[in-house]
Amino acid sequence: MTTNSLISRTLSGQVGLLAADPEMSIAFYGGLGFVATPEPGGAAGPGTLLLGAFGQSLRLIPAVGRGLAHPEDGPARGLVLRLMVADVAAADRAIRSASPAGSDGTPGTGVGGAPLYRGPDGELILLEARGLPGLERVRLVVYDFDGVMTDNRVFVDQDGRESVAANRSDGLGVGIIRRLGVDQCILSTETNPVVMARADKIGLAAEGGVADKAAALTALAQRRGVSLAEILFVGNDVNDAGAMALAGFCVAPADAHPAAAALAGYVTLARGGRGVIRELADLLAASRA
Repeated sequence: MTTNSLISRTLSGQVGLLAADPEMSIAFYGGLGFVATPEPGGAAGPGTLLLGAFGQSLRLIPAVGRGLAHPEDGPARGLVLRLMVADVAAADRAIRSASPAGSDGTPGTGVGGAPLYRGPDGELILLEARGLPGLERVRLVVYDFDGVMTDNRVFVDQDGRESVAANRSDGLGVGIIRRLGVDQCILSTETNPVVMARADKIGLAAEGGVADKAAALTALAQRRGVSLAEILFVGNDVNDAGAMALAGFCVAPADAHPAAAALAGYVTLARGGRGVIRELADLLAASRA
C-alpha cells in the first residue's frame, strides 16, 4: 500500500468524511478523543461533527445507498488523514483495539516509515505527535508579554502614547487553561501600563519591569508553592533564556528569536500575538483528556 494518487488532508480545518455507518465512525474516532457534536439534521446522520484536540474536526457525510463496505472498499478510500495526537502510542493502541477487520497499522508505508492505519470507511490515517510529554504535570504557566501576547510591535501616537495589539483568541485560551485548574501569570521586562491593563482584562496577575526573569521565576515558584519542574514558561527572546532554562517546560512562538526557540520543547505554529496561548490551551487540554 502506498500513498500515491491519494488525497492527503491535515485536520487543521474541517474535513468531510464519507461514512457508510456513521455510528461506527463515531465509535472509532471516539477512541482517538473525538467527540460527536450533532448539527441540525440528525443525531448520527447528516451533519454530525466529530471534534478532536488541536482544533481538528471531521464532518460525517452518510454514504447513502452504499451499505457497509469492507474497509478497503469503503466510501472514503483514497483519503489520507493526518491526525495530530498528544500520545502516538496510546492512539496506536486505541486504533488497533477499536478497528474493524483490515484496519490495523501497516508499518513502513507512511512518511518516514511511519505506519498508516485504515479506518472504518477505507480512509488511511497517519498519526502525528503534537505537544510536550508530561504536560499533565504543569501547575503554573508563566508568560512573557511582548512577543508572546503581542506581535512585538508598539504603536506610538503623536503625543508619545504607546499601545499594542492583543489577540482575543489568547484571552479565550487563558480561560480554557484556567478551567483546567492551571494557574497563570505574566512576567515582563516592560514597564508600560498596557501590560497591567491587559492582565487585568484577562484576569491574570502580572509583574512588570522584571530585569532578572530567572530570579523572578524562582521567587514566584516559592510564593505559589510549586516546583520549577511544574512550571511552563512561554518566552520569545534572549531576555527569557534564564527563566526558560529553569522551567520544567518551555514553549516559544513560531517567530521567536533562535536562542529562545532552541530552549523550547515546543514551538507553536502561531506567531507572537496571533494565538500562541490559544494553541497552548489545546496542548494542555489534550494532555488532560
